[in-house]
Amino acid sequence: MKKAFAMLMGAAAALVMGAFSAAASDMTLDTKSVSKDENGISFTINSNKLAASSFTDKTTLTVGCGDSKECPVKFTLSYWNTASEANNGIGEPATVEVAAKEYKDGKAVFTYEDIKAALGDTDLSLVYSMSVVSDNKDLKLDSFEAKDVYTAKEAAEKGLLHAIWIHAKTPKESSNWGQSMTVEVDQFDVSSMTSDSRAIALFTSDAPEDVTSSPVEFILQSIDDHVSPKAKNGTVWGKVSATEFGNSFAMFLYENMVNSYGTEDFSCVSTVHVGDTGKNTIACTDLFILNCVTLAPYEPEKPADSSSEAPTTTAAVTTAAPAETSAPTETVTSASSASSEDGSSSSKIIIFIVIGIVAGVGLAVAVLFIILGRKSKETYDVNRHRFIKKK
Repeated sequence: MKKAFAMLMGAAAALVMGAFSAAASDMTLDTKSVSKDENGISFTINSNKLAASSFTDKTTLTVGCGDSKECPVKFTLSYWNTASEANNGIGEPATVEVAAKEYKDGKAVFTYEDIKAALGDTDLSLVYSMSVVSDNKDLKLDSFEAKDVYTAKEAAEKGLLHAIWIHAKTPKESSNWGQSMTVEVDQFDVSSMTSDSRAIALFTSDAPEDVTSSPVEFILQSIDDHVSPKAKNGTVWGKVSATEFGNSFAMFLYENMVNSYGTEDFSCVSTVHVGDTGKNTIACTDLFILNCVTLAPYEPEKPADSSSEAPTTTAAVTTAAPAETSAPTETVTSASSASSEDGSSSSKIIIFIVIGIVAGVGLAVAVLFIILGRKSKETYDVNRHRFIKKK
């Protein structure tokens, strides 16, 4: 009886621990968008799909990459190096390499511990992209799975920061107050910026090294604005001046964006541009935005009487990004979409339910012990048809 009781309580405890560990989820990425060239292959994951700041201390990344004698892939993290004195001290892009912790049965495993060790003092929030790379251009990546990472909802609730990177595959030249890079809201939602955010543009130009005014400007655009006091017929064209600049870089601060746009409510901003200031010809190659938060996933309101209404399905609308400014993208498939979206709220409900079950099981076992203990002191009298005390 004692053994049965111990088994019941052990099972209940396992359910409770399972509910607590459900705070982090698993994510699988589609590996079809692999780039190939004469140097090998690369599979790039931008922070808008999987941010390094969403890793937990239990996170592991597993890459299916064929069956070789030695691990054929490496894992790299690209980040904004704020410790560098480059670009007047605002930093520059940098990359670190992480070796696989183990390689077995065609799967390479990379751990959180090794990722942190490779980055050193660099915070995970400064990582803007990660890549699986190999010098074997014929290698096929079968899978990419991230275990024990925070969901988008959890990242939003925790206020986790990350960096955003937009790369121009074919940089466009701009002059006479034109725009070299145009970024739509699906690539960069300005509402994700915080008061500590800053945008850094890297570009080429014909300006001299000792340029005295910024060759580029940052522009916030809306064509249907109803919040900014600067809106005219719903249109805002907020031009932001650079606070730090050279002939190949410029930095723009959040507070100046607010002043130029007229409000810190950027919910109506549909497009941002990097354009020239009419003095030089420029071509923007990259745009980095630091200290951004993850926006909570949209959850449609449930109808008041769900029992009387049939569920409806709304098709997602995606705006195609301009070819010259599109960043490397990949398709994400959640390993458990329902649990990923519900996140920590579901975990709390499960915990309360399991605690109730455990309490009920304990009470039932206690009552059973009392009954059996009582019956062990009695014997059944066949003639009287009832239990009598043992003599």
